[in-house]
Amino acid sequence: MNAKLLHLSVFLVVDFVKHPPYFQEVSGGFGGFRGSMRIETVQDVFQEQVPKSFGFLADVHGFALTRSDDYAYSATSRHCEVRIELDWGSIVVSVRPVSTGRSVRLSFIVGAKDPTILFLPRYPWGPDDAREETDRQAGLLAKFCADILDGDFSEWAALEAHQEQVLEQWRGESERLVKEARAKLVRRRAEAAWSRRSFSEAAQLYASIRDDLTQAEIARQEYCRRRTLLVAVPRGPRARGLA
Repeated sequence: MNAKLLHLSVFLVVDFVKHPPYFQEVSGGFGGFRGSMRIETVQDVFQEQVPKSFGFLADVHGFALTRSDDYAYSATSRHCEVRIELDWGSIVVSVRPVSTGRSVRLSFIVGAKDPTILFLPRYPWGPDDAREETDRQAGLLAKFCADILDGDFSEWAALEAHQEQVLEQWRGESERLVKEARAKLVRRRAEAAWSRRSFSEAAQLYASIRDDLTQAEIARQEYCRRRTLLVAVPRGPRARGLA
């Protein structure tokens, strides 16, 4: 087969660090294969779709929508700023009143106004997913933030308080999980030391997680502690004439 007929030009535009690549388009001809392929990323879709999905900010509410950098858009008005960001593959929308300078994420606004909606971060794995997620968040912003976008911040204090409360719960849960993971690791090391009859090491390890021990482990820790205190007394020379 003629090698010229198998010629293929491939143009790769890939961001392997943050976004998985996807083939966007292929063109070719019959009788010979001449074409080009371009790999479309989530970042490409983000840059293309945000002005379309969030265009209502300018058309309806009078915002000026501009791209801040490759991963963020900013929509500004005299009373408010809306940030749309691509944060490690997840699309994040936040609202910041000029009067306070403090942002509240759209996810917390939606959760405060309608607790039945479970708003979790979504990480688009392809162009179609990214378009769908961008449209979804634009729709939620239009539905739940219309008054805010028009300059009504009468509920803002409650929204800020809700965000802080949820974040505090998350921090508490995160600390609990870290503590549980540490206790699990220390417990395994203590059990290994117990199996080796390394009582001093086991006693120290159990003591470091004393508040998390079961009754059986407390008893074992106490046994290891007592065994550590028992030191053999060296025997002196026997007196002559004694049997």
